[in-house]
Amino acid sequence: MKFKNYAGHMTAPEFSEKIKTARGTILLGGSCEQHGHHLPLDTDNCIGLELALKIAEQTDMIVMPPVNYGQVWSAKGFPGTICLSSSTLKLLLKEIILNLEQQKARHIILMSGHNGNYPVFKELARELLDEYGWENVWHFPLPISKELMEKAQTPLPSLANHAGEIETSMLMYLRPDLADLSKATKEFPQPPKDYPFRPMHWNAFLKSGSFGDGGAASLEYGKELCEYAVETTVQRIREFLN
Repeated sequence: MKFKNYAGHMTAPEFSEKIKTARGTILLGGSCEQHGHHLPLDTDNCIGLELALKIAEQTDMIVMPPVNYGQVWSAKGFPGTICLSSSTLKLLLKEIILNLEQQKARHIILMSGHNGNYPVFKELARELLDEYGWENVWHFPLPISKELMEKAQTPLPSLANHAGEIETSMLMYLRPDLADLSKATKEFPQPPKDYPFRPMHWNAFLKSGSFGDGGAASLEYGKELCEYAVETTVQRIREFLN
């Protein structure tokens, strides 16, 4: 299916015209990361891209082909996880943004379905402001409201929302062909007491790779979570990006 707001589906002349007139450009930074036994390595990329396309359609934005690798240090040691250092990820995104600025992008939004990238986004935007004076680079996390989190059917894990009921529900709604609840696990690990004070990979205390109960996920819950993320981000774009 061809998406009119997706840069990867545009010809060079179409992109040249669109980038100058669009409200801005969304640059996704995702991950290649384990998501337990029931979700694919591409989970963050699928969620991020699907939501970005919905956001772009309502705000006249362009969505760039995503960077599908990210900073996933905590999940190192699980099969399939590929971790970039923060410095590598930041440099890669910076090079892309330099090109987008040269091609007259009005605004650039760094967005991700993977929370581990967000500190890098924030640091990069600050660096670009200091080096070039660019005030048109934004960093938007995908929002989840406290009220929606409280609607989960199972307790939220104390450490991370990763491949549990919330994330699984979102992927079920966006890409039901990729979620296999029959393989979901129930795991609510308690990290060692010294976890906050020294480096420790998740596989030191987590067996399956997912936190919580992904098997409790539902398409209806995923729909609520995704619609909130889209609506909230659309409101922010309309408020801040002229």
